Amino acid sequence: MSVVLGIDTAGPVIGAAVLGDGPPRQWSSRVVRGADGVLLPAIADLLGTIEAIDAVAVSVGPGAFTGLRVGVSTALGLAVSWSVSVVCVSSLEARAAMCEGPEVLSILDARKSRVYAQWFSVSGETLIERSPPVDLPLQEVLEGRTGSSPFVAVGEGALLDIERINAAGGQLIDEPGQSPAWAVARLGQRRIE
Repeated sequence: MSVVLGIDTAGPVIGAAVLGDGPPRQWSSRVVRGADGVLLPAIADLLGTIEAIDAVAVSVGPGAFTGLRVGVSTALGLAVSWSVSVVCVSSLEARAAMCEGPEVLSILDARKSRVYAQWFSVSGETLIERSPPVDLPLQEVLEGRTGSSPFVAVGEGALLDIERINAAGGQLIDEPGQSPAWAVARLGQRRIE
């Protein structure tokens, strides 16, 4: 099995995870400013005695521009120094991969009363895109839903209006303080294999 380092810095909780060399290892932290100052030391601690990485998977958006820039530049720097591939993963896809359901709505806060959102269907290792990613107000993403078909909502953006999501038939999967970095690593691992 390939050893993959996953990095996610798209939201307020950033993280890194290593899959493929023993039990999965992960680190996450809520960082308001200075993600670049905590990410590399955390990755160094996370890697510990691992001798080789086969790839670096990184979330590439949508999400917070500064955070994404830190994550992508860290991934590229490590990949170049280790002479390994970089695998790009959608931030919305990684969040959807953290749960399961016939209808999964992955949501990130886009600011100014808008969200980045995308619909998926998730069953085990199978993740199917049901819509393109959008940047819209949440009410437009949920338009036409009145609780008739239940869905799962995941991601930091889902916390913005829990009542509206519940009224539309959604159930919030809240992973407070946990980064989807392990999902980024797992998706990267599947892509290189």
